[in-house]
Amino acid sequence: MKFGIMNLFPVSDGTSDHQVLRETLDEIQLADELGFDSIWLAEHHFSKYGILGSPVNFGMAVAERTRRITIGTAVLVLPLHHPLRLAEDIAALDVLSGGRVRIGVGRGYQPAEFAGFGIPLEESKQRYQETLEVLRLALSQENFSYHGQIFHYDNVTTYPRPHTPGGPPILQGTVSPDSFRERGAVGESIITSPNFTPLGIMQKNFGLYRQSMRENGFDIADYELPFMQQVWCGEGEEGLREAALAAMNYYKSVGKVIPGSEEAIEQERSYYAAVAKNIELLTLEQTLTHGGNFGSAQRVIETIEMLREQLGINHYIGWLRIPSLDRRAALRSMEEFAEKVIPHFRAQEKADAAPVAPPVTEAVVG
Repeated sequence: MKFGIMNLFPVSDGTSDHQVLRETLDEIQLADELGFDSIWLAEHHFSKYGILGSPVNFGMAVAERTRRITIGTAVLVLPLHHPLRLAEDIAALDVLSGGRVRIGVGRGYQPAEFAGFGIPLEESKQRYQETLEVLRLALSQENFSYHGQIFHYDNVTTYPRPHTPGGPPILQGTVSPDSFRERGAVGESIITSPNFTPLGIMQKNFGLYRQSMRENGFDIADYELPFMQQVWCGEGEEGLREAALAAMNYYKSVGKVIPGSEEAIEQERSYYAAVAKNIELLTLEQTLTHGGNFGSAQRVIETIEMLREQLGINHYIGWLRIPSLDRRAALRSMEEFAEKVIPHFRAQEKADAAPVAPPVTEAVVG
């Protein structure tokens, strides 16, 4: 089991953009020192909901401040990027970090972001697919051509070439059952953050992914299965409720940026309408029970073990820096997680890997 932390870069009341960026960089350095395996950087635009427009560029600073931790994106909004420029930046980060890069990608969902860049939301699916295809070619081949509906290139090579042969792993943000099935069928890596999705539905989705992989000759044991959720690890009812309240406030803020019925593309209007309704009716108690992983170290361990058993996840990513939660409380939670939760799983792995000694038999003297 690997462990990571997620960073959304929101600006809460009383904080500044400068403070958020500098403090997050300090927190990532701390995560590296505490033994976390990965950090994940979110991309957003035109809103204090998340102020980091270029996770790859920020990753350059992370690469210089850390020595071991993997630098991931969760996720790059591909339709908003020029694929060749993005390939150049990813390769440069891969070189500077010594191959410590994982690229999570997604299609995006916020109408204001697409409008700000002058990109029609209805083009998002086509742009996502073509950008992904060009990105893979640019990172893996030194000379390629590509002709799609939007992008056309002949005999192109991007520089620098990535440190990782073939380029860093690319993971696709995955939510719907069809996406789990389709990506499993072609052996594509995924990343997901199914907040408030019932366990039964998650089991079905991960089951579809496994089944699709197996039917098409892919071995799930060769893949990481990352899973993200908000986390608070600590003792005391007061701290627990403060963390859940901060998480609930975050979910309420999501309701302000998801597409309205007139903004969403036609095929997704019912989905976003249901999400908005669920957020509007969300209570603190529901957040505590279904909105994340909140509680003592033992409670957090039990939840992760359940997710591992039921879903098969092997890379647990915690949103330990819950937006609007007091920073000192979040850092204490991170340290508690590193001191008690991670060692529990490391000890399990060490015990599982230890060779079994042959039985001792007594010599019979006669």
